[in-house]
Parts: sequence; structure tokens; C-alpha cells
Amino acid sequence: MFIKNLSKITCIQILIIITVLMLYAVPAQAQAQDPLLFEADKVLELTMPIRFDALCRPSTDPNCDYTPTVFQFVDASGNDRTVPISVRRRDGWRAQQTNCQVPTLFVRFSGEDTQGTPFEGQTSLALTSHCGKGYLPANVPSRRLPDDFESYVITEYLGYRLYNLVTEYSLRARAVRINYADPENPRRDFTHYAFFTEHFESLARRHGAELVNGEFDFASLDIGSTDQLALFNFMVGNTDWSIEEQENILLLRRTDGSVVPVLYDLDMSGLVSAHYARPAPELPIKTVRQRYYLGYCHDGNAWDELFTKFWDLHPEFMQTIATMPFLNRGERRRAGVYLETFFEILRSDRKRQAKIVDACRALPGAD
Repeated sequence: MFIKNLSKITCIQILIIITVLMLYAVPAQAQAQDPLLFEADKVLELTMPIRFDALCRPSTDPNCDYTPTVFQFVDASGNDRTVPISVRRRDGWRAQQTNCQVPTLFVRFSGEDTQGTPFEGQTSLALTSHCGKGYLPANVPSRRLPDDFESYVITEYLGYRLYNLVTEYSLRARAVRINYADPENPRRDFTHYAFFTEHFESLARRHGAELVNGEFDFASLDIGSTDQLALFNFMVGNTDWSIEEQENILLLRRTDGSVVPVLYDLDMSGLVSAHYARPAPELPIKTVRQRYYLGYCHDGNAWDELFTKFWDLHPEFMQTIATMPFLNRGERRRAGVYLETFFEILRSDRKRQAKIVDACRALPGAD
């Protein structure tokens, strides 16, 4: 009798436990949350209602304001979510309507609207789009197709990911696929890849540093970080940068007073090889696919250490290219072949000496 009653009690207890677990399981699923924006690699799918021709350009209108819109997406629990945002054109070549149908943008968030979303903690982000208009230089025989521009933005995103392997002093990036929804005509909707890059101030906070604006003492440059940046730019064929002019370079001052340069904007690089990209006219190269070293000469150049670091990263660079899911076969091949030509230079004592060591420039302010 005791055993029979025990069996009944046990069965009742088991049913209660199962019921309680089921009740708790439902809220747990409902509360499932996407990882924060820069803590995942998966492409984030978004919809953004927008009319680009309604956006003013800050370079021509100093009173240019942000335009309100939203990001719509499906969260980890399968629920439709909407995050209010506001956007504004960024300046530069890609911000001009004559060059790009879809400009690069600044996206601004309100903290209370982002809670529980991938954008939690974000206040402002740079969004790099696919451009998407067939700009026609005089020496290009035909207009580019939308797929060409899509390839540019994907390969530029790859460049950021490669730079992340070189140094922690680099901007984080997240790939997104955006459906640009025309509020007035749904037939004009289109979907393309883009990517977010981390806000400069966010990068500074991560490293307990402050942004440097304006003049600074070149003697305070962290020379190891500077050499890494210069060699990375040489690797990806990027000459569209300058520490002196702070062109496509941001500077971080650490608590010890040293200044670290950080790279951004890679669309003019040989890795991306955009049809509109041209090297600076003062450089002795004809195309961005040609490499030209713009690093500094200085006392105690640790060339062997620098070259060894990049050589050791060779497998990781190639693995990143091979495993990035939205690169097509042609893009993988072009990127891989182009990087291999850099490593051919590193393999050769003669080429390293001629193209890098002997090509370095005098460090500003050095005697």
C-alpha cells in the first residue's frame, strides 16, 4: 500500500515539475535576445523606409538635420521589432547624389528605444552602403552594374575584418543586409549589403583613451602601432590615408600620453579595387592595385618583428577570406590572389628592401 501511494505521489510530483518547467520555458523563449551588434558575425537583416533624394548634404547645407525613420527586423524569438532611428548623409565622394544613389550615412539612436535589441548601448553609427549608381568616369567604357557596387562594400567590410586581426586598436564592423523601402512606391524597394562601423568614441572608451582632434606631437606616436597600420595599408593597397593630415585616420591618446593611429575607409584600396578609385596624383603609381609604402623611417625600425607578425597572420587572413559567407567565389579569389602578391614581397629579401624598407618616409619632426 505504501509503495502504491508512493508511486501515485511520485507521478503527481513529476507532473507538477513538468508543468512548472513548461511554464518557465515559454517566457525563456520569448525573452531570447539577439547578441549585441558587434558581438556577432551573422548578417543582420533590416528594413529601413527611406527616400534618399530627400536627404540634404552637410557639405552644402550647414544646417543639415537628421531625418527620422526606423529599422525593422525579426528578433531572436521570431518577433517583429521596430527601432526608431534618424539618419543623415556623411560627407565625402559617396555622399554626393551624382556619384551614389545610396550614400554613406550616420545613424543616430535613442538609448531607451534600443533596449533588448542588437543596437542596445549604441548612440551613433556609421553605415557604409553599396552606393548603387553607375558613375561613369571618362576612361571607363560602360556603367557599372549594381552587383559591382555590392562587391565593393562586401570587400571593404572584409578589409575591416582583416585589420581586426592585426590590432585591437581597430574599428569593429558588422555586416547587414538592408531592404530600402520607398514609402511612396513599394515597386522601388531594393535590398543590398551594407555594414556598420563602431563609433569613434566607442572605440576610445573601449581602450580608456581619448580622441585627438587637431595638432599633436609626432614624438608621442606609438611607433609600433604606426608601423602596423602602414604595413597593413601596403598589404591592402591603400594610399588614401595620412597621419599628418588626419585623413581617414583617427588618433587615440592613451593614459600614458602615447598616440595610436586607427584606420578607417578602405574603398579606395586595391583590395576593393572600385572602378572610381585612383591613387593620389603625386604618387608614382598608376592604379590602386599597385602598392606604395607610406610608412615612416625612424630609429630602431623593427622590420623583422613587423614582417614576422604579418607572416604569422597569413593563415588567419586567408581563413577569413575563405569563410566569410557572403563573398562569392570570384570575390574570394580576387581578394586571396591580391593578398598573396603581398606575401610574395615578404618572401623576398630584395623586394622587401626595395618596396618597403627603402621606401619609408621621414618621420615628421625628426632631425
